[in-house]
Amino acid sequence: IWDPFLAAVEKQSGARLLQDGKGLVNNYSYYLAERGFAQANPPLIQALFDDTQAQAAHLKANIKAAAAVIAPLQGLAPEVVEQSLRRYQFGVKPLTADVAAEQQKIADSFHALGLIPKPIRVADALPGTANLAATAR
Repeated sequence: IWDPFLAAVEKQSGARLLQDGKGLVNNYSYYLAERGFAQANPPLIQALFDDTQAQAAHLKANIKAAAAVIAPLQGLAPEVVEQSLRRYQFGVKPLTADVAAEQQKIADSFHALGLIPKPIRVADALPGTANLAATAR
């Protein structure tokens, strides 16, 4: 969440990271589709999944070139963007039962805190087939 700005501070001031969230919290991003669309279009969902994997592989193999393109858009030096890109996890993975269980704990906590009005079951939002839901990490 903090990169590339963390990388900028590290490069410009010599600051160093004392602690990160590894082992404390997982940070997932999700690709969402309306259930009916996903169920009606499995080949398209799979094509999107496959293309995202191909794009991730290309970016990982060409980080310097990617940083040169992204840096002017962010107003940062290419070496700063390159450092931040090296920390990212690119690609997608099918949603697993473990990830769903983590999300259920969060949903339960949100309900206990009154942030959502009624309990929800994360499993109810998942498609019947694991390859229809993907998570980027």
